[in-house]
Amino acid sequence: MQSSLAPPGSIKRRRIDGPTHQGVGSPSKGASSAFPQPASIAEALAGNGLSDGEDSDGSADDGLGPRPTLKSRSTDDIHGRLSDLEKIAVYMTQKTRTTKKAKKQLEVELDKNSTHVAQLELEKGMLGAKVEAAEKQILDLQTAKRRCEDELEDAQRKHKSRVAEMHDEQLLLKKVAAELREELDETSVRLQTKKDECTRLEATVSKQASDQVELESSCRGLRAKVEQLEDVVNEREIRIAELEEDVASRSHTIDELEAKLRKEETMRRNLHNTIQELKGNIRVFCRVRPLLGEEKDAALPITFPSCEDSNQIELTQTSENALGRATAKTFPFKFDRVFSTDSTQEAVFEEVSQLIQSALDGYPVCIFAYGQTGSGKTHTMQGPDAISASEMDAHGLGIIPRAVKQIYENTSKLAERGWEYTLDGQFLEIYNETIQDLLAPATRGKPAKLDIYQDSEGHTRVKNVTTVSVDSAERVHWLLARAADNRTVAATNCNERSSRSHSVFTLYLQGKNSLTGESSSGVLNLIDLAGSERL
Repeated sequence: MQSSLAPPGSIKRRRIDGPTHQGVGSPSKGASSAFPQPASIAEALAGNGLSDGEDSDGSADDGLGPRPTLKSRSTDDIHGRLSDLEKIAVYMTQKTRTTKKAKKQLEVELDKNSTHVAQLELEKGMLGAKVEAAEKQILDLQTAKRRCEDELEDAQRKHKSRVAEMHDEQLLLKKVAAELREELDETSVRLQTKKDECTRLEATVSKQASDQVELESSCRGLRAKVEQLEDVVNEREIRIAELEEDVASRSHTIDELEAKLRKEETMRRNLHNTIQELKGNIRVFCRVRPLLGEEKDAALPITFPSCEDSNQIELTQTSENALGRATAKTFPFKFDRVFSTDSTQEAVFEEVSQLIQSALDGYPVCIFAYGQTGSGKTHTMQGPDAISASEMDAHGLGIIPRAVKQIYENTSKLAERGWEYTLDGQFLEIYNETIQDLLAPATRGKPAKLDIYQDSEGHTRVKNVTTVSVDSAERVHWLLARAADNRTVAATNCNERSSRSHSVFTLYLQGKNSLTGESSSGVLNLIDLAGSERL
């Protein structure tokens, strides 16, 4: 398809520079001093290449007729020269309009070419479908080749068998001819009979020879067809080799990307720890539980932050002086984060989830809840009364089960990058300065003494404590329920089942990367302290 677009250089442009007015404000002689001198007009037109009747690019006119030219006039014929210049200006204006019209035609041609490009894209898709049909035809030809080879072998076997039969028949005919010659004298009738029989046999041989010629011609056609199929198979094998080479190249690229991903995972660990250190290695959060029971009748003397960026609460205390006048005093308290009464378990865990990731990366992390009895410490750390996972709403889970769930989700993702983790859990209670193993099985004898010591890696450990392999997130709920049954409790005025001891849940995370040889050893301590009203 040919395009009617004109080359870029075919559009002609003209430019007329006005004559330079000189000496307008300077003294002059005669009445013509305020107009351009004739000599200067001729020089200006000559400089623009417009005095010889051609365009500025040397081309002839393009359908507008001859371009007006400057006529030779006397020096004093200023009006004549101005008339010539006006004609030239009118001509140039018409020329500009013609050029714009040509531009619009070129834009129309450009739209047509764009449509042609879209048609070519459609033809490309049709050719792709034809290629798929050709591949299917190749498979059909391969099947036909095998079928033709089987037919060729069968025809060759039949041909050999037929030739052998003809050879035997020929020997038999020779024998019969000899017998006929011997019996020629005996009977003419018998001889004539034998001649007729020979005639019939010769006709049969002629027919068989003709059949043999046809079979040979068919064999030659089959051989040519087999050669064509072999060429197609060779082309297919070359294509398969190219695809295998492409697959090998892509596999190499995948290996490089996986190595880069492992390197970036190590960088992520370092950057994550740096971010946590910038936020502060020690952070204090404040969570205010909702009012319960009779507390709802009293006004809450706490002012919460007006926005999430604020981290300060104010406690208002009202007291009476000696005159019986009530005075209110405000005490501001500033924390790293303040959770109001409507904060959810998920919002609290989201704030500490990055610390859980640091423990998985091989750093020691400690999170503990501190406050008065009934302030919601156990609820924040474990959930409502540490009930089983089947009975607990997912929104009520505390920090401990959520932390283990996050760890298992992350270890599953890291397994794709060569990381393998083992998790061991311990649950201790400190009551009246005595350590109790909350996961120890019931025994009749005296339990082993629990002593605190530091291992070779600098981690604080407890000797003779029960260590349970945490192989699933559901296993943690069982540990919490068992520890809750063994934990020492006592009744108080604030909470009927308030804990009177410190509970410490410790999770040891050992990780090793089989691809890079890296290893990590992290510790996560989640502590639920006893009520602080005794302090």
